[in-house]
Amino acid sequence: MSKLLARAHVKFRNAEFDYTNIGTDDAFLDDCCYNLQQCIEFALKYIVEMNGENYVENHDVRSQLNKLKTMDVELPFFSSIRRLASTLNDWEAESRYNDDFTALIEDVEDARRLAREMLQYCDSLVQEI
Repeated sequence: MSKLLARAHVKFRNAEFDYTNIGTDDAFLDDCCYNLQQCIEFALKYIVEMNGENYVENHDVRSQLNKLKTMDVELPFFSSIRRLASTLNDWEAESRYNDDFTALIEDVEDARRLAREMLQYCDSLVQEI
């Protein structure tokens, strides 16, 4: 398994733990958002690499989406990522550094579903090799 894909899986597991504990401390919400953003970012970078290119070396989800678009890579969840991209990009830094950070639970749930779908897609790429 690729290091990027392995990291995406770890970040998702961490996010799932955080999600189950959100009610006990706001720090779990912060960490959940960060881990979901990282999971999705690593999965996108993995998909870029699996399609024979180098990923964009930053934390901007939109950069990876643009890279995939220029490569003519079609993803079944592209529109879902695009809708959440701005939120995910905000989560990357704000969830760690902004004491006033908060997120909508609906966005967290959408990101969880998206991350799960992306990991399943990435795992299917591994099985095809």
